Amino acid sequence: MNRATMSSQRSSEEKQPIGVYAGYLENSSTPLTCFFFALPLFLVYHGGLWWLNGFSELRWANAADIAIANTLGRLGMVGPLISFVATVVVFLSMQALSGKLWRRPPPLTWLMMIVESFIFALPVFMLSRLVMSLAAGTELSAVDGGGGISWQVNMILSCGAGVYEEFLFRLLLMGMFILILDKVFRVRSGWKYVLAALLQAFVFAASHHLPGGPEAIAGLADFQGYLPVFAFRTAAGVYFAFLYVERGFGIAAGSHALYDLLIVALELLMPGLEI
Repeated sequence: MNRATMSSQRSSEEKQPIGVYAGYLENSSTPLTCFFFALPLFLVYHGGLWWLNGFSELRWANAADIAIANTLGRLGMVGPLISFVATVVVFLSMQALSGKLWRRPPPLTWLMMIVESFIFALPVFMLSRLVMSLAAGTELSAVDGGGGISWQVNMILSCGAGVYEEFLFRLLLMGMFILILDKVFRVRSGWKYVLAALLQAFVFAASHHLPGGPEAIAGLADFQGYLPVFAFRTAAGVYFAFLYVERGFGIAAGSHALYDLLIVALELLMPGLEI
Protein backbone atom coordinates (compact mmCIF):
# COMPACT_ATOMS: atom_id res chain seq x y z
CA MET A 1 0.00 0.00 0.00
CA ASN A 2 1.60 3.29 -1.08
CA ARG A 3 1.65 6.52 0.89
CA ALA A 4 -1.12 8.14 -1.16
CA THR A 5 -3.43 5.17 -0.56
CA MET A 6 -2.69 5.16 3.16
CA SER A 7 -3.37 8.91 3.38
CA SER A 8 -6.64 8.48 1.49
CA GLN A 9 -7.71 5.63 3.77
CA ARG A 10 -6.85 7.63 6.91
CA SER A 11 -8.81 10.60 5.61
CA SER A 12 -11.77 8.36 4.85
CA GLU A 13 -11.66 6.86 8.35
CA GLU A 14 -11.57 10.32 9.94
CA LYS A 15 -14.71 11.30 8.05
CA GLN A 16 -16.69 8.24 9.08
CA PRO A 17 -19.96 9.39 10.72
CA ILE A 18 -20.30 8.68 14.41
CA GLY A 19 -23.37 7.09 15.95
CA VAL A 20 -26.38 9.14 16.99
CA TYR A 21 -25.79 8.65 20.72
CA ALA A 22 -22.05 9.30 20.46
CA GLY A 23 -22.82 12.41 18.46
CA TYR A 24 -25.25 13.57 21.11
CA LEU A 25 -22.68 13.04 23.86
CA GLU A 26 -20.14 15.08 21.92
CA ASN A 27 -22.53 17.88 20.92
CA SER A 28 -24.07 18.25 24.37
CA SER A 29 -20.77 18.58 26.24
CA THR A 30 -19.10 21.39 24.28
CA PRO A 31 -18.66 24.63 26.29
CA LEU A 32 -20.74 26.58 23.76
CA THR A 33 -23.65 24.13 23.87
CA CYS A 34 -23.49 23.95 27.67
CA PHE A 35 -23.67 27.72 27.95
CA PHE A 36 -26.59 28.14 25.56
CA PHE A 37 -28.45 25.27 27.25
CA ALA A 38 -28.03 27.04 30.61
CA LEU A 39 -28.80 30.50 29.15
CA PRO A 40 -32.58 30.33 29.87
CA LEU A 41 -31.76 29.68 33.54
CA PHE A 42 -29.50 32.73 33.61
CA LEU A 43 -32.20 34.84 31.94
CA VAL A 44 -35.00 33.69 34.27
CA TYR A 45 -32.78 34.28 37.31
CA HIS A 46 -31.52 37.74 36.38
CA GLY A 47 -34.84 38.79 34.89
CA GLY A 48 -36.52 37.60 38.08
CA LEU A 49 -34.10 39.57 40.26
CA TRP A 50 -34.82 42.70 38.25
CA TRP A 51 -38.54 42.05 38.68
CA LEU A 52 -38.14 41.53 42.42
CA ASN A 53 -35.60 44.16 43.32
CA GLY A 54 -34.34 46.23 40.44
CA PHE A 55 -30.58 46.09 40.00
CA SER A 56 -29.82 49.00 42.33
CA GLU A 57 -30.26 47.27 45.70
CA LEU A 58 -30.56 43.49 45.64
CA ARG A 59 -32.58 41.96 48.45
CA TRP A 60 -32.72 38.52 46.85
CA ALA A 61 -29.82 36.80 45.12
CA ASN A 62 -28.10 33.43 45.05
CA ALA A 63 -25.16 33.24 47.45
CA ALA A 64 -22.80 31.90 44.78
CA ASP A 65 -23.73 34.80 42.50
CA ILE A 66 -23.01 37.23 45.38
CA ALA A 67 -19.67 35.53 46.12
CA ILE A 68 -18.57 35.79 42.48
CA ALA A 69 -19.70 39.43 42.24
CA ASN A 70 -17.94 40.38 45.49
CA THR A 71 -14.71 38.72 44.40
CA LEU A 72 -14.77 40.49 41.05
CA GLY A 73 -15.65 43.72 42.82
CA ARG A 74 -12.46 43.52 44.86
CA LEU A 75 -10.61 43.30 41.55
CA GLY A 76 -12.27 46.49 40.36
CA MET A 77 -14.89 44.83 38.16
CA VAL A 78 -18.37 45.91 39.20
CA GLY A 79 -21.85 45.98 37.70
CA PRO A 80 -25.33 44.50 38.19
CA LEU A 81 -24.59 41.61 35.78
CA ILE A 82 -20.88 41.18 36.48
CA SER A 83 -21.26 37.50 37.46
CA PHE A 84 -23.09 36.77 34.22
CA VAL A 85 -20.48 38.65 32.18
CA ALA A 86 -17.80 36.53 33.87
CA THR A 87 -19.56 33.30 32.89
CA VAL A 88 -19.85 34.47 29.28
CA VAL A 89 -16.12 35.25 29.16
CA VAL A 90 -15.21 31.91 30.75
CA PHE A 91 -17.36 29.80 28.44
CA LEU A 92 -16.27 31.61 25.29
CA SER A 93 -12.65 31.15 26.37
CA MET A 94 -13.24 27.46 27.09
CA GLN A 95 -14.83 27.00 23.68
CA ALA A 96 -11.90 28.72 21.96
CA LEU A 97 -9.35 26.63 23.86
CA SER A 98 -11.25 23.38 23.23
CA GLY A 99 -10.61 23.57 19.49
CA LYS A 100 -14.17 22.39 18.82
CA LEU A 101 -16.32 23.83 16.07
CA TRP A 102 -18.44 26.89 16.82
CA ARG A 103 -21.71 25.43 15.65
CA ARG A 104 -25.25 25.07 16.87
CA PRO A 105 -26.24 21.47 17.67
CA PRO A 106 -29.41 20.00 16.14
CA PRO A 107 -32.73 20.75 17.94
CA LEU A 108 -32.99 17.15 19.15
CA THR A 109 -29.87 17.73 21.27
CA TRP A 110 -31.64 20.40 23.34
CA LEU A 111 -34.64 18.14 23.94
CA MET A 112 -32.46 15.21 24.94
CA MET A 113 -30.49 17.43 27.34
CA ILE A 114 -33.72 18.51 29.05
CA VAL A 115 -34.83 14.88 29.42
CA GLU A 116 -31.41 13.83 30.66
CA SER A 117 -31.31 16.68 33.20
CA PHE A 118 -34.70 15.65 34.55
CA ILE A 119 -33.59 12.02 34.86
CA PHE A 120 -30.42 13.00 36.72
CA ALA A 121 -32.36 15.34 39.03
CA LEU A 122 -34.48 12.46 40.33
CA PRO A 123 -31.78 10.62 42.39
CA VAL A 124 -30.96 13.81 44.31
CA PHE A 125 -34.65 14.48 44.84
CA MET A 126 -35.23 10.96 46.18
CA LEU A 127 -32.16 11.22 48.42
CA SER A 128 -33.51 14.47 49.88
CA ARG A 129 -36.79 12.71 50.69
CA LEU A 130 -34.87 9.93 52.43
CA VAL A 131 -32.81 12.40 54.45
CA MET A 132 -35.92 14.25 55.60
CA SER A 133 -37.62 11.01 56.61
CA LEU A 134 -34.57 9.99 58.65
CA ALA A 135 -34.23 13.46 60.16
CA ALA A 136 -37.88 13.75 61.19
CA GLY A 137 -38.18 15.48 64.53
CA THR A 138 -34.83 17.28 64.38
CA GLU A 139 -34.28 21.03 64.05
CA LEU A 140 -34.26 20.74 60.29
CA SER A 141 -36.94 22.82 58.65
CA ALA A 142 -35.97 21.90 55.09
CA VAL A 143 -33.52 20.39 52.69
CA ASP A 144 -33.17 23.35 50.34
CA GLY A 145 -36.71 24.17 51.31
CA GLY A 146 -38.57 27.45 51.09
CA GLY A 147 -38.00 28.79 54.58
CA GLY A 148 -41.14 30.93 54.34
CA ILE A 149 -40.17 32.50 51.01
CA SER A 150 -42.81 32.76 48.29
CA TRP A 151 -42.78 30.13 45.57
CA GLN A 152 -42.07 32.78 42.91
CA VAL A 153 -38.88 33.85 44.69
CA ASN A 154 -37.88 30.22 45.25
CA MET A 155 -38.28 29.42 41.55
CA ILE A 156 -36.12 32.38 40.56
CA LEU A 157 -33.45 31.48 43.11
CA SER A 158 -33.59 27.82 42.02
CA CYS A 159 -32.59 28.84 38.50
CA GLY A 160 -29.74 30.90 39.90
CA ALA A 161 -28.58 28.04 42.12
CA GLY A 162 -28.46 25.68 39.16
CA VAL A 163 -26.13 27.86 37.10
CA TYR A 164 -24.08 29.82 39.61
CA GLU A 165 -23.45 27.06 42.16
CA GLU A 166 -22.34 24.72 39.38
CA PHE A 167 -20.19 27.48 37.88
CA LEU A 168 -18.57 28.38 41.21
CA PHE A 169 -18.18 25.02 42.93
CA ARG A 170 -17.86 22.51 40.10
CA LEU A 171 -16.27 24.48 37.27
CA LEU A 172 -14.09 27.00 39.15
CA LEU A 173 -13.45 25.54 42.61
CA MET A 174 -13.08 21.89 41.62
CA GLY A 175 -10.92 22.94 38.68
CA MET A 176 -8.69 24.91 41.06
CA PHE A 177 -8.43 21.96 43.47
CA ILE A 178 -7.49 19.61 40.61
CA LEU A 179 -4.77 22.05 39.49
CA ILE A 180 -3.38 22.39 43.03
CA LEU A 181 -3.40 18.64 43.65
CA ASP A 182 -1.66 18.08 40.32
CA LYS A 183 0.93 20.87 40.31
CA VAL A 184 1.63 21.35 44.02
CA PHE A 185 1.01 17.95 45.60
CA ARG A 186 1.88 15.93 42.47
CA VAL A 187 -1.21 13.73 42.69
CA ARG A 188 -1.04 12.27 39.19
CA SER A 189 -3.61 9.48 39.24
CA GLY A 190 -7.37 9.66 39.17
CA TRP A 191 -7.25 10.31 42.91
CA LYS A 192 -6.83 14.02 42.24
CA TYR A 193 -10.32 14.09 40.73
CA VAL A 194 -11.76 12.14 43.66
CA LEU A 195 -10.10 14.39 46.23
CA ALA A 196 -11.06 17.54 44.35
CA ALA A 197 -14.69 16.37 44.14
CA LEU A 198 -14.77 15.67 47.89
CA LEU A 199 -13.15 18.99 48.80
CA GLN A 200 -15.47 21.11 46.70
CA ALA A 201 -18.49 19.15 47.97
CA PHE A 202 -17.48 19.89 51.57
CA VAL A 203 -17.07 23.60 50.77
CA PHE A 204 -20.39 23.53 48.89
CA ALA A 205 -22.19 22.09 51.92
CA ALA A 206 -20.44 24.44 54.36
CA SER A 207 -21.33 27.50 52.27
CA HIS A 208 -25.00 27.02 53.22
CA HIS A 209 -24.14 27.55 56.91
CA LEU A 210 -22.08 30.75 56.83
CA PRO A 211 -22.62 33.40 59.55
CA GLY A 212 -25.51 35.71 58.81
CA GLY A 213 -27.42 33.14 56.76
CA PRO A 214 -30.70 31.44 57.74
CA GLU A 215 -28.85 28.19 58.48
CA ALA A 216 -25.80 29.65 60.22
CA ILE A 217 -24.04 27.24 62.59
CA ALA A 218 -23.28 28.91 65.91
CA GLY A 219 -21.86 25.94 67.75
CA LEU A 220 -21.60 22.18 68.11
CA ALA A 221 -25.28 21.80 68.98
CA ASP A 222 -26.26 23.61 65.78
CA PHE A 223 -23.91 21.45 63.74
CA GLN A 224 -25.38 18.27 65.18
CA GLY A 225 -28.86 19.50 64.28
CA TYR A 226 -27.81 20.26 60.73
CA LEU A 227 -25.65 17.15 60.29
CA PRO A 228 -28.16 15.22 58.13
CA VAL A 229 -28.66 18.12 55.72
CA PHE A 230 -24.90 18.82 55.70
CA ALA A 231 -24.24 15.20 54.76
CA PHE A 232 -26.94 15.37 52.08
CA ARG A 233 -25.46 18.49 50.51
CA THR A 234 -21.99 16.98 50.59
CA ALA A 235 -23.29 13.89 48.78
CA ALA A 236 -25.16 16.12 46.33
CA GLY A 237 -21.97 18.07 45.70
CA VAL A 238 -20.12 14.87 44.83
CA TYR A 239 -22.99 13.76 42.60
CA PHE A 240 -23.11 17.03 40.66
CA ALA A 241 -19.31 16.93 40.35
CA PHE A 242 -19.63 13.50 38.71
CA LEU A 243 -22.25 14.87 36.31
CA TYR A 244 -20.04 17.85 35.52
CA VAL A 245 -17.01 15.69 34.73
CA GLU A 246 -18.92 13.03 32.79
CA ARG A 247 -21.62 15.08 31.07
CA GLY A 248 -20.51 18.70 31.19
CA PHE A 249 -21.73 21.91 32.75
CA GLY A 250 -25.06 21.98 30.91
CA ILE A 251 -26.39 18.70 32.30
CA ALA A 252 -25.01 19.43 35.79
CA ALA A 253 -26.63 22.89 35.89
CA GLY A 254 -29.89 21.62 34.39
CA SER A 255 -30.12 18.73 36.87
CA HIS A 256 -29.33 21.00 39.82
CA ALA A 257 -31.93 23.59 38.80
CA LEU A 258 -34.58 20.95 38.13
CA TYR A 259 -33.94 19.35 41.52
CA ASP A 260 -34.51 22.70 43.23
CA LEU A 261 -37.61 23.35 41.11
CA LEU A 262 -39.00 19.92 42.03
CA ILE A 263 -38.60 20.84 45.69
CA VAL A 264 -40.43 24.14 45.13
CA ALA A 265 -43.20 22.36 43.20
CA LEU A 266 -43.61 19.78 45.98
CA GLU A 267 -44.00 22.49 48.59
CA LEU A 268 -46.48 24.36 46.38
CA LEU A 269 -48.60 21.26 45.72
CA MET A 270 -48.41 20.00 49.32
CA PRO A 271 -48.32 23.11 51.59
CA GLY A 272 -47.01 22.47 55.08
CA LEU A 273 -44.99 19.43 54.05
CA GLU A 274 -41.48 19.52 55.51
CA ILE A 275 -39.06 19.48 52.58
